[in-house]
Amino acid sequence: MPETGLKFSRAVFPQAPVRADDLQYVVSCIRRGECCAVVGPSNTGKSILLKSLLTEEVRRACAYKGTVPPLMVFIDCLDAGDTEQGFYELVLRRIVEELEGSGVSRATLDTLKALHREVLCSTSNIMVQSLFASSIRELGREPELRLVLILDEFDDVFRMLPPWPFRQLRALRDRFGGRLCYVVATSRHLERLRPDVEIYEFRELFHPYTRLLCPLCQEDARRFIVYLAETYGIILDEDRIPLAIELSGGHPGLLTHVCRILSAWEVGRLPQLEIVVEELGKDPAVRKECMRLWGELEEEEREGLLALVGRGEVALNAEHRRALRAKGLVVTGEDGSLAVFTPIFEEFVRSELAKRCKGIRCDERTGQIWVDDREVTLELSEPQRRLIRLLWRKAGAVCTKDEIAYAVWPELAGNVSDPMIYELVKRVRRKVEPDWRHPRYIVTVPGEGYRLEIPE
Repeated sequence: MPETGLKFSRAVFPQAPVRADDLQYVVSCIRRGECCAVVGPSNTGKSILLKSLLTEEVRRACAYKGTVPPLMVFIDCLDAGDTEQGFYELVLRRIVEELEGSGVSRATLDTLKALHREVLCSTSNIMVQSLFASSIRELGREPELRLVLILDEFDDVFRMLPPWPFRQLRALRDRFGGRLCYVVATSRHLERLRPDVEIYEFRELFHPYTRLLCPLCQEDARRFIVYLAETYGIILDEDRIPLAIELSGGHPGLLTHVCRILSAWEVGRLPQLEIVVEELGKDPAVRKECMRLWGELEEEEREGLLALVGRGEVALNAEHRRALRAKGLVVTGEDGSLAVFTPIFEEFVRSELAKRCKGIRCDERTGQIWVDDREVTLELSEPQRRLIRLLWRKAGAVCTKDEIAYAVWPELAGNVSDPMIYELVKRVRRKVEPDWRHPRYIVTVPGEGYRLEIPE
């Protein structure tokens, strides 16, 4: 019987019983004879999800009512090399391996084996293309056979090979229709990996049926933690499980490392969340996971996250919001505002922002202040920090002397002289300007006040 909340039995999941809804989506596509793309960063479970398609229970779920289950052929494209011949040979070899014992006629199997041997020996790409097409046509003579090619780790093959293999795959799909389906797994959308028009028709197969893998939901994250305990002996106290899920945001790779680290910490009360996040961020495996995730994001997703942690939600445009929500990279906080889906990755994004930013930058959430890539929060007095926060909120616009007076010295009820403001600004400039006598960041607007310049 299926587990509570799952559409399949525990046996169909090679590892933790998670992403049942994602699996159901792929199964429904195959059942209807459609192609499907699964898109998500590394270590989000794409390969594990696709391997579930090989189980007998899922194969039967993919069958039309009253028909035999399709032949599922799992192809790890990392084994394909970087040539057309290598790709065709790998696909054909895996088809032949799966046909053994599948019930297909002996004549068909022998023909496929002979064609595979010819592919291995061929020195002509044109001949290899012809042999591959002949192989699929031979399979098409089996009246009840439906073939599903599961192309895992498809990124490099799709990006590097010439257009012809993908045009041929599309032509074969057009010939056989729902009897030939492709399921591909990539870290990015196909049109982002390769936008050239020569293979648009192949990409078109996946446009209506693309599944984005977001971080695990709470229920799946708990199942994953149980799996880590049963398989690797990574056991968390019950009271630390919600913290592990919060810290990782449900990202399976991060969740694994967070559980490993938290399970090794002494039993008892943990430090404040900010300290825990800081300590976890120092772990090499955690940092590597964050770097991998960052590297696989689209440029607009990276820019959106940088804007969110640097200036807050108001800095996000509609494109940023749409892209970040689609992949589950942001969540809605208790106060209704958007936040990065995990505090660990948020701190990583802040470190990336610090590398990029020139000039003065203020983090409204933490109160930290940077000049270029150097934090100066503790070098400033409280009045100096208040001045910078005011200027930061109105970056690019003039802050009048009255605004400065009320923001910095509210207790003086406006009894602040111009010399007091001038002296405060001078002291701040000494600490934040490369040359305080010729300020580049905090500039004077004669007769009005001061303005914070944000370098391009």
